Amino acid sequence: MDREGLVARGRRRNPGQLRSPRMAFYAWKLEEAKRILERLRESSGSGVAIVVEGRRDEAALRKLGVVGVVHCLKARGESGVRFLEKLDGLDGVVLLTDFDREGGELRLWLYQELSRRGVRADDFAWKRIRSLARTEVRSVEELPRFLRSVEARARGERS
Repeated sequence: MDREGLVARGRRRNPGQLRSPRMAFYAWKLEEAKRILERLRESSGSGVAIVVEGRRDEAALRKLGVVGVVHCLKARGESGVRFLEKLDGLDGVVLLTDFDREGGELRLWLYQELSRRGVRADDFAWKRIRSLARTEVRSVEELPRFLRSVEARARGERS
C-alpha cells in the first residue's frame, strides 16, 4: 500500500512543503551554523587570532575557510602561562576550545586570564556552536563532519 493511502483525504501534504518538520529544524540549524562560521571567518580575516586546542582543530577550521592566525594551545607542549604570554600584545582573541568538560574549563580559564591581561577574549562562537550542536559535536575537529551531516538532514537524507 502506498503512503498516500494512509493519509486521510483533505489532509494530504502539499508536495511543495517540506516532508517533515525535522527537515525544517535542520535547515534552520544549518543556517545558524553558517552564520556563526561566517562571523568567525570575518573575525579571523580582520586580524583577530583564534585559539584552539590542537593541530587537528586548526585543520578543521582551515577546511571551513578560516584563513587567519590560529594558535594551538596544546600543540607545542608549552605551559599555559607561556602560551598566554604569546597572546599578551593582541587586541582580541576568539576562544574555540573543544566542547567537552575539559574544553569548557580551559575556555573559562583562558577567558579569565586573558581578561586580566587586557586582551579581549570572545567566546560567542564557542557558546553558540555548543548550544547548536549539543551532543553531536565534542571537539572542533568534528565541525566539518557536523556541517555535512546537518546539510544532508536538511535535504531529508539520513547521514
